[in-house]
Amino acid sequence: MHFIRRDFDPEELLECLVSTAHHGISFIDRDLNLVMINETALKLLELPADILDDDPRLENVFRYNAERGDYGPGDPDVLVKERLDLARLFQPHDFVRTRPDGRILRIQGTPVQSGGIITTYTDVTAEHEQEKALREARDRLEDTLDERSRELGANRDLLLSSINAIKDGFAVTDAEGRVVLANNKMFEIYPQLPAFLARKAHVSEVINSIFPDEPVRNLDEFSGSRSMWSERQFPDGRWYRITRTRTDDGGMLAVYSDISSYKEQHAVLQSHTDELVRHLRKEKELNEMQREFVSMASHEFRTPLAIIDSNAQRILRKPDSLKPEALVQRLGNIRDSVERMQYLIERFLNFSQSESVGMEIHRDSISLRHLTLAVCERQKGIARDYNFVIDVDNLPDFMDLDRKLIEQGISNLLSNAVKYSPEQSTITVIGSEMDDKAVISVRDEGVGVPKEEISKIFNRYFRASTSSGIAGTGIGLNLTKMIVQKHGGNIHVESEVGKGTIVTVSLPVVNRHAKVAQAKAS
Repeated sequence: MHFIRRDFDPEELLECLVSTAHHGISFIDRDLNLVMINETALKLLELPADILDDDPRLENVFRYNAERGDYGPGDPDVLVKERLDLARLFQPHDFVRTRPDGRILRIQGTPVQSGGIITTYTDVTAEHEQEKALREARDRLEDTLDERSRELGANRDLLLSSINAIKDGFAVTDAEGRVVLANNKMFEIYPQLPAFLARKAHVSEVINSIFPDEPVRNLDEFSGSRSMWSERQFPDGRWYRITRTRTDDGGMLAVYSDISSYKEQHAVLQSHTDELVRHLRKEKELNEMQREFVSMASHEFRTPLAIIDSNAQRILRKPDSLKPEALVQRLGNIRDSVERMQYLIERFLNFSQSESVGMEIHRDSISLRHLTLAVCERQKGIARDYNFVIDVDNLPDFMDLDRKLIEQGISNLLSNAVKYSPEQSTITVIGSEMDDKAVISVRDEGVGVPKEEISKIFNRYFRASTSSGIAGTGIGLNLTKMIVQKHGGNIHVESEVGKGTIVTVSLPVVNRHAKVAQAKAS
């Protein structure tokens, strides 16, 4: 110990220090005599001030405490002896004792080298009460936290039970796009989702586990981009409709609704609808066929009926003067016209269905020159008030054609030329072969067709504005074009109003017999 000044009374200084200390202090010598105890210690221990005046032994303090019950029940002598035995050991000690009045004292003993022990007494009642209050507050807090945790767990279990009861797939992401919640249905849709959910993987990673080609998207692209699918078929064949909604905290909620049954029903309904439409279209076609038959009959039967009527009238006028060979010829003309009408009926059925099932042609090797000449001669016999100029010698001798259809097409062109031309006008028919194509041109001096209507002249039922007052159906040229195109050919019209019309047909020269002969010669 270091003293600044030495002109003082050590005893006076010690008394000052001990009396002013906030802790109780006592000193016991090696003989267990109480050498010193301050007022604070006496108050804390509730000892009378004169207890040590006559006898300073520590035994007297122990006995005083034992007799007033500070050490609990038992023989005071035994209780005093136990404490004296411990005190003689002069060991350091630090313990807490509760006084009868409820105060709590901390007693700390420190041995000294010269023998004896110094003991300090501290009232720690407030500290203990604070510690008790802290412990109680901590216990309450722990209880509250436990209760809150149980409530949160129960709420989470209730939430999971609720979303698992939903038949749709359900998942939630945070604002960063990480999946934080999903139900069992979503686990079925994305089998790897539990592992992704455990590490809070991004939603793009989850989608890529099924669709690896999908690009990585942010939440705005998922919920707002038109390129993000709202319906998708998954590898297991099931269809889902996906609804994505942004949450208030910036995350996203996704709902996957299974629409596989809807898709199947829609497919069945569409199939039934298509079948119904097909039947309705077929019914419409049948009705159209019936209507067209009447129209076609009035148009296409006019020529053979005119031939029949013409020959019949000549037979009736001169029944006795006709030579047998002339009669046979006229009867043959009638017979040919009847056969032609029968053929037209059969071909009409094919024509009416041609747009849906295609016109059927039956090719034979025929002389286009002879066929064209025969049609022209027949038309001359009907239209006797017209002048015919016919030059078909340059047409091929043999071509693979459908005789009846080509005959019908040429006849349509000639009958149109007559129908739309005045009497005494000239009908010119020219036939030639150019660039492996047979070309037939029919020219008249009729009413003509306006230039702006030429592109429509081959449309079914179309009639030029210049044909007003002239009987017709608008079917003949349409049928002729179909026949020509079916043979791989082309048809072309040139016309001038008031001067006449030129219709030109070109057909590829095809002759399988010539090809076979050429192949054999090779």
